[in-house]
Amino acid sequence: MQLRIAARLVSVVAGDFMKSAVPSIILLLVCALFAGCASTRTHVSEKDRDLRDVRRFFVVRNLKENHGIDVRIVRALQARGFEAESGPITLLPDSAQAVILYEDRWAWDFSDHMVYLKIGVRDPQAVFPYLSVSYQKQVAFTTQVDEVVNQVVDRLLTVRSK
Repeated sequence: MQLRIAARLVSVVAGDFMKSAVPSIILLLVCALFAGCASTRTHVSEKDRDLRDVRRFFVVRNLKENHGIDVRIVRALQARGFEAESGPITLLPDSAQAVILYEDRWAWDFSDHMVYLKIGVRDPQAVFPYLSVSYQKQVAFTTQVDEVVNQVVDRLLTVRSK
């Protein structure tokens, strides 16, 4: 008798739980689906400046990151026919026409995921960039790092100042 009562109690509690949990689970899945939207923003801080005449880039290695973003940016530029190399700012070659700086942010959910990448371009003698493009995605589980770098580099190279 007590076993039947316990079994009935478990089935009632489990049934109530499923009735209240199903809408919550569906809402969670819908939110996760729409939370993955990405955005790319461009900022031109100096008018009449773009990268049409630039052929040689130097990517300054960010010593605070260990994901090899500088190498990925160099590969993306070289794949598009530009001369590019990376390293610390002390190794800036005299032939560089533009210096690329970058900032990246990562989230961790059982593995690293890039959620932010900003690439800025400045003159070799300048301190501040005259052009920058940033990429931001709240949930970047499905986006590969090279895909993000290529997207930002493409946007950077196609910006035309007004």
